[in-house]
Amino acid sequence: MTKIFKVFYDDIKDIFTNFALLIVVLALCILPSLYAWFNIYASWDPYGNTGNIPIAVVNKDKGTTLSDKNINVGDQVVKKLKDNDALGWEFVNSDYARKGLENGKYYATIEIPSSFSEDLASILSKKTTKAKIIYSVNEKINAIAPKITDKGASSIQSQVNSEFIKTVGEIAFTLLNDTGVKLQEELPKLTKIETSLIDVKNKFATIDNTVKYGSESIEKMNGVINSLNKNMPLIEKTITTASDLSSDASSFLQNTQNNLSDLGPIIKRDLQILNSVSASAANSASALIEAINSNYEDAPQRIDDLTSKLNNLHNVSSNIVGLLTKINQITNGQHLNDSINKLNTINSKLETSINILNTVKSQIEANEQPSLTKLNSMLTLLNDVNSITSNLVNNYDSTIKNPINKILNQGIGVSENVGELLKNAQAEIPKVKSLLASLSGFSENAEGTIALANEKIPEAKAILNDFIDAISKINNSEDTKDLINFLKNDVMTNVDFLKSPVDIVQKTIYPMTNYGASMTPFYTTLCLWVGILLLTSLLTTEVHVKGEDDDEYKPYQVYLGRGLTFLSIALIQALIVSLGNIFILKVHMDNPLLFTMIALFVSAVFNFIVYSLVSIFGNIGKAVGVILLVLQVAGSGGTFPIQVTPKFFQMIYPFLPFTYGISAMREAIGGVYMPNLTRDISVLLIFLILSIVINIFLKAPINKLFHKFISKLEGSRLTE
Repeated sequence: MTKIFKVFYDDIKDIFTNFALLIVVLALCILPSLYAWFNIYASWDPYGNTGNIPIAVVNKDKGTTLSDKNINVGDQVVKKLKDNDALGWEFVNSDYARKGLENGKYYATIEIPSSFSEDLASILSKKTTKAKIIYSVNEKINAIAPKITDKGASSIQSQVNSEFIKTVGEIAFTLLNDTGVKLQEELPKLTKIETSLIDVKNKFATIDNTVKYGSESIEKMNGVINSLNKNMPLIEKTITTASDLSSDASSFLQNTQNNLSDLGPIIKRDLQILNSVSASAANSASALIEAINSNYEDAPQRIDDLTSKLNNLHNVSSNIVGLLTKINQITNGQHLNDSINKLNTINSKLETSINILNTVKSQIEANEQPSLTKLNSMLTLLNDVNSITSNLVNNYDSTIKNPINKILNQGIGVSENVGELLKNAQAEIPKVKSLLASLSGFSENAEGTIALANEKIPEAKAILNDFIDAISKINNSEDTKDLINFLKNDVMTNVDFLKSPVDIVQKTIYPMTNYGASMTPFYTTLCLWVGILLLTSLLTTEVHVKGEDDDEYKPYQVYLGRGLTFLSIALIQALIVSLGNIFILKVHMDNPLLFTMIALFVSAVFNFIVYSLVSIFGNIGKAVGVILLVLQVAGSGGTFPIQVTPKFFQMIYPFLPFTYGISAMREAIGGVYMPNLTRDISVLLIFLILSIVINIFLKAPINKLFHKFISKLEGSRLTE
């Protein structure tokens, strides 16, 4: 042990007595930090500066007319983009945009064709043409810029969809609202017509009884015929108008059914999420109770994690409630009330559970005995929530999907029933007109007129009865009233729903303030490995003492003694980079002290891994250290999620020290999840122990094994 510390003491003495060596050591302490700081600062907030990325926008849209309303979706998009600073939009003509894209002035161009609005509006016609936005990108300029501009193009597509749905939806719902009002206005006319026709029918009965008595009855008949002839245009117009309105409503309802059917998978997916997360929450609650029964150490963290889960559950459940409620409102129905009530029950139980957790956490923080009774009641509540969500998922088709389809099918059925009644009434009109034409030839010749009347009056009575019956069915049909009520719904409420039927509620846990903070663990870990590589490149791992026999020191004494020197410099490197991250770059951290401690520990682990390789294998160990660096940069998940990397890197990911060093630092920056931090520290500790133990026992035999090879290598003019 004495010789180990003698090696370390002599090294420190050499550093402070040899000016050149001191300069080298100081440079070795600072250089790795610069590597991290420059990269972190360069990555500070790239996505916050995307407004500087130039993108050309060309608007050729000529607009179109939709239901007597001029619309130009291209102009609406341009107007929105002028208020959007997410990217550097520049509004230019087609030629300038093309040249700018080719010479690199613009990273991408967005072109809105001349027929854009017309193609969008074709959705309301029989022949639909899908509208296109022409997106061109110069991928040669930069690797990342095309990905950012892709998002810009996608956002324009979403914006166009939203704005067009709003525009067309407003027009469509306004027309339907007007349709409902018009139908409501036509009903009194039909009632009046029905009353008049009944009166005519009664007069025909009188005429039938008295026609044989002479000319005064003929005069009465002429009066009835003239009255019917006068009112027929109004009758025909009223019924035709109502029939057209009903047909329009039916077509719109069919389109609405197609649109709302897309919501089904979204609702079912959210219910499945509710079911899965509620089961996980119940398990977490059980684990929390066990933890409180054994010790309180990790109880606060468990409470925070469970509270976060319950809040997420509440958000998802509330979104589904809002969606189902909106569908109910649009359709003037109550078919989804049962599911809505169950979801509201879930929300109530979740709110109670969250309140219990807050109470228990306060009790723990006040060093009071937590209420196990409340915790057990919370567990019961969460099991109830899981049971209800399971029921909703299992019965989704019968309780949600089918009722939604039933609502829309009923609406379509109502509209079709009303349309059928109106068609029946229309079918009777030619018969009435034909009858009136045949009766219009009454003359003063009593004998001929009476003969004609005796022939035609029974036919007239039958036709009038059928006509009156058809109109009466329209007036008295509940379907007619239901159709009017649906069509007279609030326009903007329905438009807003179609524009955005689902709202995303984003909740961030363990937030990172910016991209620089997210990249700090990676670049800090990387610089610590680079730092120890520099150390092994400029300082030797062997001990050579002038005037003394090198064999005075045993291999393990050399390893541990010089290892302390390397460790001291490595810890200084870690301390400098950590303090610089905190005080120079001002990286926001949840726990700066923990970050510093983790950096020191990671540096110690890396030091003994690389130092051990070089101590055993010499220059070959340095090469292995560089190879490990390359593998870990790509395979540690420091920049991209490991799941998107090639299979090889996913396979080596669990065995790389970087993986756990980066993960541990993320805990300190974003917020600690103790199980993850414990895992990271444990694995790094295993790397540390293995490096030291293997080197102590294998340094001597491996050095002897490689001695001849290393001597020949060092004897060349190309190596040290």
